[in-house]
Amino acid sequence: MRTVVAALPAIMMPAAHAADAFAPAGARATLTVDYVYESAGKKRSEGMYDPYEWQVRRSVNLVAELAAQPATAMPTVQAIDASQMAALKDKSNKAQAVGTQMAPMMADVQKIMAKCGEDEACITRESQKMGEAMRGTPKMDAAMKAKKDAQALSTPDAPRYQAWRPTAQRGSYLIDEKAHVSIPDPICVSRPRQRCTRDEVRKGSGEVPLPPEAKRSGGAAGISAVEVDASKNTLTLRLPVPMFPLPYTETITTDEPAGSRDTPTPKGPQKKQQMFRVSASGSGATHDKPLTVALKGGWRTQAGEQVVPLKGEFGNSGNLTIRWRFNVQ
Repeated sequence: MRTVVAALPAIMMPAAHAADAFAPAGARATLTVDYVYESAGKKRSEGMYDPYEWQVRRSVNLVAELAAQPATAMPTVQAIDASQMAALKDKSNKAQAVGTQMAPMMADVQKIMAKCGEDEACITRESQKMGEAMRGTPKMDAAMKAKKDAQALSTPDAPRYQAWRPTAQRGSYLIDEKAHVSIPDPICVSRPRQRCTRDEVRKGSGEVPLPPEAKRSGGAAGISAVEVDASKNTLTLRLPVPMFPLPYTETITTDEPAGSRDTPTPKGPQKKQQMFRVSASGSGATHDKPLTVALKGGWRTQAGEQVVPLKGEFGNSGNLTIRWRFNVQ
């Protein structure tokens, strides 16, 4: 079979492109992200709290270690645009046309293989006969046209994008919250100012929970990525996020009379967990889409910041500041 293939027109012709604008495959980089959520306020809630005061700070620091991938003509992190999709469809149509043009020749090749089996001398002899028989015929013209079209299709477009994929991720977090509630309930008439008080404190810190495989080979860190677009001079980032609930300790002290709540207030510190919101949409546990920014200077070091308002009740309504930095080592 190797002899037959060598005797037929070459269909694929690999080509290499040098791209000084890109890092060598395997180069290392880091993508560091700081999420800082803050909320503070004092609010009266008619018929329930008078007032409700809170002060909340939640922060997460994540570092994704990245490795450069070979530069490509098409994006792998951001979405393919309409013009690129049209070009891919056009190439697919042309490839199908080449296959149709080559079909008669390939049928003859299959006949040779059926006749000769593993006999190399037979394969060579029959291949030469086939070439002589096709000389100057429409079948040969079709084969040569197919060769030319195949060579055009196999020539890769110039590299435009380079993606950086995660190899590991690490992170730390801090939760520091407190709330003071004054409750004007008739059951509190015997308390000072005829009000009960309730103080809630939530504290937690440590490493961001990750499965073991994420620390070794990406794992849960696999959602983070960076891609350089050398044509548009932009950087697209899929920022890492804390994918698992963060542990914290909640302590509630109150002078509310026993039985004033359907669910009794637990006594002493209580172990709990909460997800960290990184966006304003849906559950807020992930980003809706990658972030694309214009490059400022060399692409090897870039940084940015954005502030995202989050809505919710009391301490869950505030501003989330996201600071990121991409640095090639």
